[in-house]
Amino acid sequence: MKGLWIALGVVGLFVVVLLFGAGSYISAKNQIVQLNEDVNQSYSQVDVDQQRRLDLIPNLVASVKGYVKEEETVLTNVANARAGVIAAGSDRASSIDANSRLDVAISPLLRLQESYPQLKGNDQFNRLEDELAGTENRIAVARQRYNKSLEAYNVYIQQFPNSFWANFAGYHVRNEYFKGNPANANAPTVDFSK
Repeated sequence: MKGLWIALGVVGLFVVVLLFGAGSYISAKNQIVQLNEDVNQSYSQVDVDQQRRLDLIPNLVASVKGYVKEEETVLTNVANARAGVIAAGSDRASSIDANSRLDVAISPLLRLQESYPQLKGNDQFNRLEDELAGTENRIAVARQRYNKSLEAYNVYIQQFPNSFWANFAGYHVRNEYFKGNPANANAPTVDFSK
């Protein structure tokens, strides 16, 4: 009789541990799925804002072309960078890299008004420049949100016991962060003596 109670106790303990493990797995898996979808949704918002920028660029370039005939290099670089973004398609790593190159190509285009003051009087250019600047701000915010959601996902799936359940369910760390342009690491030098 005593052996029966011990066997029932062991079976009961096994059932409790099994239920606890199953509950832990289900809870962790649901949270991982939610965090993964948050990352995907955040990237979709970045993609929407970047697409808006891609749609604005041809209009901005067209309005500048009328004033700036000799700045073909800048316009060509912007067009090539835009084509690179379009060619990257849905591959996140390629898209992130191509959009970084587009970020670099756009800044000289926006600085052209310093060399061509008559651009300041062009209402279409000013409107497009304001829209592009607003879009750049939206992109920056969307990229920050994406990086934060990616960080939350990565932290969650690396914590114990979530790391065990994440590996079991086939979820892995994702390193598709937006990073700053390495050229921005060097501060510009300002020389007022000239």
